[in-house]
Amino acid sequence: MAKVSIVVTVFNEEKTIKELLDVLVDFKAEVIIVDGGSTDKTVEKCKKYKGTKVIVGKYNRSEGRNIGVAAARGEIVAFTDAGCVPEKDWLKELLKVKADVVAGYYKGLPQNVFEKCLVPYVLVMPDRVGSEFLPSTRSMMIKKDLFLKMGGFNEKLDTSEDFEFANRLKKAGVKIHFAKDAVVGWYPRKNLKQAAWMFLKFAVTDIYAGIMRPKVKLLILRYYLYFFLLFLNSWLILLIIPYLLWSIFKNYKYVRDWRAIYWLPVIQLTADCMVIFGTVMGLLSKPKK
Repeated sequence: MAKVSIVVTVFNEEKTIKELLDVLVDFKAEVIIVDGGSTDKTVEKCKKYKGTKVIVGKYNRSEGRNIGVAAARGEIVAFTDAGCVPEKDWLKELLKVKADVVAGYYKGLPQNVFEKCLVPYVLVMPDRVGSEFLPSTRSMMIKKDLFLKMGGFNEKLDTSEDFEFANRLKKAGVKIHFAKDAVVGWYPRKNLKQAAWMFLKFAVTDIYAGIMRPKVKLLILRYYLYFFLLFLNSWLILLIIPYLLWSIFKNYKYVRDWRAIYWLPVIQLTADCMVIFGTVMGLLSKPKK
């Protein structure tokens, strides 16, 4: 079996890094941790794991992953993220798929009802997985030669870099295979403020990456039509009621807790506002080539 390297970028992850590293060291693969300038005990904790290579610097996620791949000795590179916990067969399931690029799956690890409600707004739920499931750095594997040939991750991006990279792969005609049983658990953001900031960053960096997702176009059109109709007749403000009910209906099955009746509409409106605002911010502040 070709040697495999696992690359992870970290930044101030002292509270969660032990759970991740305890799993990674059991895979008997080369583990490379690239720290982006942590100010807590993340690096100290990483260095306690013998055989783990720790690279320290002030890098964003894209730079860190590219540096990690460059240092990797394996012919194959697997990625996961800080704040994630791979299942025990994760690497084995990735390697079962004989392909240049493999997209593993990821699931939420919510600790309370807010986090349960947030998960379907961030992750692709099992019943929504389509034929073109794109790889995320939460759970992904690629041949090192191909990664280098594609130029690695766009180092101007600190968020949405994996989505941009996946679209570059598709554009180049690289076939991406899906390994549904290569599962990584992901810890959601802890509160609405953190979630809002996450949605905003995703929207801004999507624009920086030259990506306008179809769902974002529909979202902007939806709100444009709503405010246009509201201008014609103020009573149409009541249209917000079926919209909020729809936000509950589409995601309640993933939560099954009566408190979701409050949180699902709140998260829906928060995500909508942050995505629209972030998209406009991105368009107005996008760096010129």
